[in-house]
Amino acid sequence: MDFKRIEVIFLFVFIALDIFLFSSYRQSRNAVVSISSAGGSSLTKEMSQDNITLAGKLDNHPSHGYYLASTEHHTLRDYTKLRNQSISYNSDKDQINSTLDEPILVFSSQPWKTINKYKNKDQNVLFGKEYQYCANLSDRNNLVYVQTQKWGQFYSLNGRLTFQLAQGRLVGYQQTYIGKLNVLREKQSTISERRAVDSLYTNNEIPNNSQVKWTSLAYNKLLNFKGSTIYIPIWYVGFVTKGNKNMEIRKINAFNGGLMKNASSLGVIVDE
Repeated sequence: MDFKRIEVIFLFVFIALDIFLFSSYRQSRNAVVSISSAGGSSLTKEMSQDNITLAGKLDNHPSHGYYLASTEHHTLRDYTKLRNQSISYNSDKDQINSTLDEPILVFSSQPWKTINKYKNKDQNVLFGKEYQYCANLSDRNNLVYVQTQKWGQFYSLNGRLTFQLAQGRLVGYQQTYIGKLNVLREKQSTISERRAVDSLYTNNEIPNNSQVKWTSLAYNKLLNFKGSTIYIPIWYVGFVTKGNKNMEIRKINAFNGGLMKNASSLGVIVDE
């Protein structure tokens, strides 16, 4: 791709981003005002009355993040260097699906220890060292690793390495990869962990009789535009409702506190 074309693409990306940000600001403004006027102590009391508990104390301090962009790529098509596995490659998604020729026995209590050694070898996984184990998104049959770069972790489906386990053995994996990223805007402040949870509560996204198990600030896809993908920091909040073993996960835009409407519950099973 020549430099002139890259300039044109990112010009369109900037314009689209500005339009999207203005729209997001208008949509989230009422929710933000509502949270600010209600006050943290008042919301904490209301949550307690609704039997919503927290696993730990929430941080009131804001963090920071960036608007990032990546262009289309097919980095994983160089899968021919991988050994001792059968590979199917989806060029539309730039996704690898691997089945190991011989399943590998893993530690029953800490399977990630075995997988960490496996993924870090170039003949086993492409760019394996760029992924870190994410307990928040994993269950007993699927160990999720997320791509990690200098800006932070990426919970996006575009940058995941998911290992499949069966009967105590590693049998295969699925991989996607985010290529080179460019910073679109200078560092910006994000909302605090406390405000992210409050935003979910005021939007009726946390049911009564629930416990918030964890929160995490990570990057995810905001939008696609003309071959580029825009990423922003997002607050992830995982909670369990009484009588339900499935972990519900919701997402909050970390820049403006708005609910990510495409957020859906993820079927992460909570171990007993």
